[in-house]
Amino acid sequence: MSWVETLMTASVFYPVLSVVVLIDCILPLIPSETVLALAGAWSGARGTPNLWLVISVATLAAIIGDNLCYFFGTRLINMVNRIPGESRRGKALEWARKNLNERDVSTIIIARFIPWARWFVTIILGSVGYSWSRFIVWDSIGALIWATQATLLGYVGGWLFQEQPLIGLVAGAALGIFFGFFLQWLNKMWERRRLAKVAAE
Repeated sequence: MSWVETLMTASVFYPVLSVVVLIDCILPLIPSETVLALAGAWSGARGTPNLWLVISVATLAAIIGDNLCYFFGTRLINMVNRIPGESRRGKALEWARKNLNERDVSTIIIARFIPWARWFVTIILGSVGYSWSRFIVWDSIGALIWATQATLLGYVGGWLFQEQPLIGLVAGAALGIFFGFFLQWLNKMWERRRLAKVAAE
């Protein structure tokens, strides 16, 4: 607990946060949402780190990381195509391709909330020559929403459990998971309505 508090109260935390988010964009092995939720929980319980600075740093790092992946797209697409279709990564890739063909804007934003899916989306967009100016606009909006919800949910948990911020982290993470499932459910509802409309026409 003491080392967590030391890190959260140190000025070096913000550069560390930016590096974690950046690495998560390029190599999504550990979701950076966990760090954002922890920072939010600590901010809600102890008043530090600064809530809005955490959101700003995470948003900027996510935008930079996503754009790096976009430009890496043409070099990595052959490796992406070799991913087994039945694996978790393969299913995320299939979801990204299907949705990008049908609704690019909502997919760019929603993918930011799904580990691996956001990586595949940026790689695919870069490989097919998708408009960079259009990508950076919608990706920036998605990154801001992503960083805000992950941090604020942790903040609410930390504020509710001020004496035990780690419990607040668990509560905030649970809210974040629920929010992720809600987004996926909402996406499915949009898809069903769209298919029903197409069938009616």
